[in-house]
Amino acid sequence: MATQKVNKDRLFLTRLSETYKCRSGDNVLLECYLRYQRIKSIAWYAKGEHVDTRGVRIWYQYVPTTGQCILYIRSVNYGDEGSYCCQATSIDNVVETLEIKIKIDNSDKTWTKIPILHMAGRVMPGDVKQLIASCQT
Repeated sequence: MATQKVNKDRLFLTRLSETYKCRSGDNVLLECYLRYQRIKSIAWYAKGEHVDTRGVRIWYQYVPTTGQCILYIRSVNYGDEGSYCCQATSIDNVVETLEIKIKIDNSDKTWTKIPILHMAGRVMPGDVKQLIASCQT
């Protein structure tokens, strides 16, 4: 079994794949966990655009007591394919960004629409402004 190294200075606890694959029409739930004791603010970006916590089709939720942060995308379509970034700012103003790429793949006909919780992403130091070019692809 592979063990995962955890850096105590990092804000994100999630360290898994960089890409989330889904089918067109699926409801997508991307979940990550943060060191909630150190977080001052959270922001999500969908392909470079800020995501609202009260969005209609794309929104996010952050639970400060547990560090759980979830991005929801209702009925994903090909226009949703691309990069999504979660930016966390710590109480001492350290900024870290988790980038997740969504890939639409309808080639596997055996898939079923069973909701599966997937953790994905790669973590980078710095804010989203430094990553806008990668988030717009």
